[in-house]
Amino acid sequence: VWSSTSSTSSTAHSYPSDKTYETIRTRHSSTGAIHEKRVLTRLEHFVHGHDQWRALTDYLGELISTVCGPMVLYKEKLNLKPPGGSGFAPHLDTPSLRVALGPEGPQDFVTVMVAIDAMTETNGCLRVAPGPYTEDNCVATIAPDPNGNPDANGRAGAIPLEVADATLEFETMTCPGGTVVAFSGWVPHRSSANQSLFARRAVFFTYNPARQGDFHVAYYQHMEQLRNQWRARVGLSTNDAGAANVSTPQPAGLTPDEQAELNALATIPRI
Repeated sequence: VWSSTSSTSSTAHSYPSDKTYETIRTRHSSTGAIHEKRVLTRLEHFVHGHDQWRALTDYLGELISTVCGPMVLYKEKLNLKPPGGSGFAPHLDTPSLRVALGPEGPQDFVTVMVAIDAMTETNGCLRVAPGPYTEDNCVATIAPDPNGNPDANGRAGAIPLEVADATLEFETMTCPGGTVVAFSGWVPHRSSANQSLFARRAVFFTYNPARQGDFHVAYYQHMEQLRNQWRARVGLSTNDAGAANVSTPQPAGLTPDEQAELNALATIPRI
């Protein structure tokens, strides 16, 4: 739950968001002891209840629409990537984005990234393999596990490492904070771990052609169903998952998860 003051309301409000955590291990420089800390690394589904984020997605949507034709927001993701945070293995976006709604949902996607912090090779900047990629001219991917975690081994679009390392030329997208980058859902991309002392934050807005429909709400509803089905199969409760939806306000005080989320969001410059 992200409490915020809306530009149209003077009262704070709460709304759902999808959260992902990572256990980061660090070694003490003097004793050599290993310390583990569970850290918030990613947020999704936060635009719909916040006027300023919505204004930004609308503005970027207008920009990308001048190039691609009318586009609507499909999903959003805020990567916080703390020091020691993992990178992302090489992958394509479109196969995974189609999973939630299948042939009934949108089929084409463009993602717009806004770098909040400067992106460097040390802090795990985005790396892309540029090319004239389309559905008919795309990189081979690994078939996902039909019973797997929809955010891990059950996620479509993963590129085999032997293919990525041997046949693709990835370019580093080093850039200052505030840089905007757009790429299609068929462009291979990846990133490395953050080896710096500071977080490397970036927000990703994914759009689909307006003619294919507005499925922003439906996407997150279906993804929640897929995640809950997987949790049930492996015997996890919602609170065990580490990416749980929290939709009930906590009037008696914040839970540790909610406080971690607010702490992370408080360090992001206001739009």
